[in-house]
Amino acid sequence: MRVGIIGLGLIGGSLGLALRRLGHSIDVIGVAKRPESVADAIQRGAVDQASTDLADLAECDIVVIATPIADIAGVMERLAPILTGGTLITDVASVKRPVVGWARQLPNPSRFLGGHPVAGKERSGLKESEAALFDREPWIFTPAEGQDVRPFDTWFEILRAIGARLSFMRADVHDQQMAYLSHLAFVVSAVFAETVQKHADAALGGPGYRGMVRLAAGDPAMYEAIARENQAALVEAIDRFDALLHSYRQRIDGGTRVKDLFGGAVHATR
Repeated sequence: MRVGIIGLGLIGGSLGLALRRLGHSIDVIGVAKRPESVADAIQRGAVDQASTDLADLAECDIVVIATPIADIAGVMERLAPILTGGTLITDVASVKRPVVGWARQLPNPSRFLGGHPVAGKERSGLKESEAALFDREPWIFTPAEGQDVRPFDTWFEILRAIGARLSFMRADVHDQQMAYLSHLAFVVSAVFAETVQKHADAALGGPGYRGMVRLAAGDPAMYEAIARENQAALVEAIDRFDALLHSYRQRIDGGTRVKDLFGGAVHATR
């Protein structure tokens, strides 16, 4: 099987490493923007071959778009005249509604299936990639209404082989879930980091502090694009978090049943 990966950063590079670990029945062809990224991916062993030319993916069985979400629409436009009608296309973006919409412009939209591996690190880039990144982590697919996903069965088997846990849901449901499970988390991390910066000495912080600011160390451009594409759901999540935080403030300020308050939070993590 020939798998093309467009974008050789953390997710694309990790996917290449994971696929190549499965053995020689899978050829991984990478495409990156810069020649130095191509050289780094080859040296790291994330690909069998790589270039900066999308035309090199013409004979792939499946192409995975692993670029930042802001680049996906443009990539799809350039891919359309290159790929054969039999090539499958998927992506790894953490917001799915806009991506599914852009895919409708492809010559054969039924050959596209939106995907999102819920895995990653606070820092991006090929140097952070690792073959085990997807092990025991969710990989969510968002079929269009009525879409037949059976053409992707071999891809599903491959992802299970690298340890991913597959699930399927509507794109709008996915985006609402991720607003709470993922996108809200980096907003909270950023607000916490800024609050500490203004009012405390971060050098005195221990594991709790480092855990809380971990996500805030990520790529601001990536977060900006996610916030833009999932704006409504993220704003709703922030509003609900803000309301609950205010209720915590009121209880702590009043000194009433604070143990019960934190006890409820402990139960919510189980």
